[in-house]
Amino acid sequence: MIFPSPEWLAAAVAAVNAEPDLARALSGLEPDLGAVVEPDPPSFRGAFAVYGRQEGGRIAEARVLPDPDDLLELEPAYVLRAPYRLWKELLLGRLDPVKTALSGRLRVEGDLQALVRRSGYRAMVERALATVATTFADEAGRDR
Repeated sequence: MIFPSPEWLAAAVAAVNAEPDLARALSGLEPDLGAVVEPDPPSFRGAFAVYGRQEGGRIAEARVLPDPDDLLELEPAYVLRAPYRLWKELLLGRLDPVKTALSGRLRVEGDLQALVRRSGYRAMVERALATVATTFADEAGRDR
């Protein structure tokens, strides 16, 4: 599946929801989150925005938004923004998400400390995402 795409998002959510420690990882976090893959020419020309909501210890809703500005209306508790290449490096495990957020390269709106406190669950998320067959948009010849 191509990252980013609605199909990749659905597979990633299914993989993360299958993790037995997910409820514990989500405990104490606010209910919703937005993420934006920003344009990063020539690798990725468009923007890709998602909104997710947790409920009952699992991701209950995850959807692609037609426009990143739609997050302004939804007002999620957390919003993560970064250029495509940075998301790719994070997904490949080449960057530490906490250090990347603390450096400001991954921009976080909302309570960053609440997210940092859950950094111990990073391996769980990485394990889940490793089960998703991922082809990156720039490697698939798709620049959106």
